Amino acid sequence: MPTNSGSVFSETLQEITNTKLEELSKRRSEFEATKASIVSRLENETDPLKRLALLGHGVKDSYAIKTTKTGEILPGQSKNPGLELELKNLDSFMAQSKYDPSITPQLMRGWEESLLRHLNMQSSKFEYASLYAQLVTEWLSTEKAVSGAAEDVDMAEGFEDVGESMKKDARRGWEKVVFEPAGVDGNALKTYLMNLFGLRDEGKPAKAKALEQLREKLTLFENTLAAPKQFDSGTLTWVINGLLASDLLTDERREVLRDFLGNPTILAEVADVLNMRLAALSTWSWGESVALEQQRKITGVYNVLMHEDVLQAVFIHYIGVKWSVFLKGAFRQFRKFDGAWKSSRRTIPQLDQRRRSYYTGPESLQRQNSAHSARDHIYRKHYFMASLMGYDGQQNNSLEGEEEANYAPAAEIQYMQQAPSRTLRKRMHKPMAVMAQMAPAPSIANPGFYGGPSEPDDSDCDSEERRPMEDKQRLIRLLSTEIAINTKLHGEVTAFHSVFEGWNSLLPHETILIVMSLLGVSETWISFFSKFLRAPLKFLDDGPGTAPRTRRRGTPASHVLSEVFGESILFCLDFTVNQATGGHNVHRMHEDFWFWTRDHGIATTAWTAVSDFVNATRTYIDFGKSGTVRISRDPSVNLDIDELLPVGDIRWGFLKLSAKSGKFEIDQAMVDKHIVDLRRQLADKRKSVISFIQTWNTFAATFFTSNFGQPANCFGRGHVDQILATHQRIQREVFSSSSSSPSPLLAGEVQPKEPITGVVEYLKHLLHTRFGVSDIPDAYLFFPVELGGLDLRSPFISILPVREAVISDPSKALDAFLEAERDDYANKKLFFDRGDRILVSRAQVSWEPEDPREREQFFPFEEYVRYREDLNYPFQDNLASVFQKLLEVPAEEGGIREASVPVISSMEVLRNSSHTLKGITGHWHRMDPYWRWVAQLYGPEAIGRFGGLNIVEPGLLPMGMVSIFRDKRVKWQG
Repeated sequence: MPTNSGSVFSETLQEITNTKLEELSKRRSEFEATKASIVSRLENETDPLKRLALLGHGVKDSYAIKTTKTGEILPGQSKNPGLELELKNLDSFMAQSKYDPSITPQLMRGWEESLLRHLNMQSSKFEYASLYAQLVTEWLSTEKAVSGAAEDVDMAEGFEDVGESMKKDARRGWEKVVFEPAGVDGNALKTYLMNLFGLRDEGKPAKAKALEQLREKLTLFENTLAAPKQFDSGTLTWVINGLLASDLLTDERREVLRDFLGNPTILAEVADVLNMRLAALSTWSWGESVALEQQRKITGVYNVLMHEDVLQAVFIHYIGVKWSVFLKGAFRQFRKFDGAWKSSRRTIPQLDQRRRSYYTGPESLQRQNSAHSARDHIYRKHYFMASLMGYDGQQNNSLEGEEEANYAPAAEIQYMQQAPSRTLRKRMHKPMAVMAQMAPAPSIANPGFYGGPSEPDDSDCDSEERRPMEDKQRLIRLLSTEIAINTKLHGEVTAFHSVFEGWNSLLPHETILIVMSLLGVSETWISFFSKFLRAPLKFLDDGPGTAPRTRRRGTPASHVLSEVFGESILFCLDFTVNQATGGHNVHRMHEDFWFWTRDHGIATTAWTAVSDFVNATRTYIDFGKSGTVRISRDPSVNLDIDELLPVGDIRWGFLKLSAKSGKFEIDQAMVDKHIVDLRRQLADKRKSVISFIQTWNTFAATFFTSNFGQPANCFGRGHVDQILATHQRIQREVFSSSSSSPSPLLAGEVQPKEPITGVVEYLKHLLHTRFGVSDIPDAYLFFPVELGGLDLRSPFISILPVREAVISDPSKALDAFLEAERDDYANKKLFFDRGDRILVSRAQVSWEPEDPREREQFFPFEEYVRYREDLNYPFQDNLASVFQKLLEVPAEEGGIREASVPVISSMEVLRNSSHTLKGITGHWHRMDPYWRWVAQLYGPEAIGRFGGLNIVEPGLLPMGMVSIFRDKRVKWQG
């Protein structure tokens, strides 16, 4: 049923599309015939008034403008009120011209030219509507064509076709590990976890009590999952929408689920089946086998995806979401438990508090809105259990292409650990002895299981969509900001970054089940989790005689339940580092983690805790993607790095952190490799202009731009200039061609007369040579499809508006802070010396220094600045405000804020449209800065050619089919 349902939907939509395209062709033919007749009759008519009458009738007929029996225009009956008014006025002027000799032939010639322009505009609209129809037809025929090498033999010209070999190597590497157990020392892992959570300590420490309460809550949660009738139409709606937003399903299965959403009867039947399945959880199974398929990601890595049936996918997704939401809340509450999670907040001795209060007033002891409180809030909201869900219907808000670039060459991706370096080689995966207890450190965590008043509730982040790429971008901004602050104030900073190798593929099942048991999961659910993990697997391209094999290691990709297992284990990593370092936190997203501190010794302690975790859980560090930097305030000074810390660069996306400058810089050599891949992907998609543009938008406009890092104050304006220059180079090199080295993008195409240097020239060349359309306006390429455009995205327009708003030199913000800090100290000293004591009178002071000289002498500057990161210093440009300013992604101050009169007038027409518009709408100030720029840059040209911002009349485009190719994911070639 599922496959047939989806295919019937597609066939029906294609029939509707064909009917629409046939109607479009018919209307265009009729219009062109009418126009040709009018032009022909004009050639034989010399009287200006008769020529105007002839043209007026022709324009009214062409634009379907209604008139009365006497020929008067009926207002509001067409989609072009401006033209209605012009024609109505023209009728009056023509009546005047019969009697008034002041109406000159020159004036009437202007009216005639205006009417001819309207005819030509309508002709252009039909021309580009017809072109769009041809592009949709081209896309449909390309989709139906047989894929593979036989489909596009010339695609490989200019490339070495190694994709199939890489795909096979990736499969062999994957199979080598997932069907073999990891060899976890279960007793050693249990000992490690018991020590970590203080389960063997005398007197039951706070962390043991926190775990006990977590277990109690987990038992209650399991009881709620055992309640009958979990599934109904409302539940299925958010579950299906969640699946549609994931990477789990094929395009065909997506169509099936969309059909489910529109059919209450099917939803009711599905709910009944799944309620029965949940009631019989102990007998659940995958069935005989689950199909596997390799899928190449934009990064060049091959994912292995499971293709379970639709009902199985819905059932497992529901369970995964429920566990994810519960555990996120439970782990938060564990972190808030008094004394369990060590606080990073520095204790201010009572004497220091009294002295500050005496010299500067009690208000100077405020911790809220300090630099530290801002750091802590960012960590809690964005990086503590970030991969778990805050509520049932929460989805990831990600564009296709928003994936982190993989800087290890795809051919070198392995599934086993690379050789460790430095002394860590001696520590990793040796036989474990019983873990020693972590050294206790005083905790000043907020009281109460639900958190105290000084720690804001985290529920504010549950109301938002998850934005993984935005969180990753914020992470490198955070590190850049911390580097700037710590080197300026403390002289140095140490940071390390690391990734677990093959996390989904290598994660031991024994580790998962032991950790989940420790958290209090019952045997019923442990049994279900075990069956979920140990799936019988078989690749789609295996022969019928191939027997399925049972998975013994790793978790299924793209499943929420896999994230639940991974985050539960990594919660132990977070807690380990927190306990070992006395309150410092590792910033983590999935298996990718970062740590920084001004204390080099603490960095070493944190990494030692990581290695202990790795030893216990039998997981692996990818040392090819790990690295450490120790940055000094003085670039000429090279500080030693402890041999325990990982060797290598700190990277993210296309950025590499310079240990000398402390700044992220674009790795141009890495960009070069991806330029080659982009050219290859575009060559594969060039048979369809629509597919080509979708690939360009995903790879060039989204993937590259995302991995260059979002322009921000902490990076400075030089970073923005690097991005723009690199995008310019990408276009030049992707489309470059010469007689000695022809571009593979032009293989089999008519060669251009002039060299092509960018995507716009290339697309115009294709459209001209394939469809005979010349003088194509740029608006046709860049406008959204709702207005008849091709929705080509410009990476330059998304970056340029913020360039002028970004701070030119981030260090100047810190210089301004230091100056403001000096000024504030001087002002407070002046007030104190004069005896003003504006914040509190001396008579109100309950404590004063014992030394009489200290009562009259203001405390030293070094003491004044001692807690500049921990307290809110009440002056402009204080450290907290500078911290926030450096993190900031500035508003588009250089963007197009106001539109020209013609563009605004044309947008008013859009405002009255009954069709749904996206991108460019009828409301200027509600539009994204990107679309405001596009509207003003290309709008005047569109208005001149088509009479408005609609390149094609609404209703002529097959928007149903357009929505399908918008929803389809790009299939990347190996």
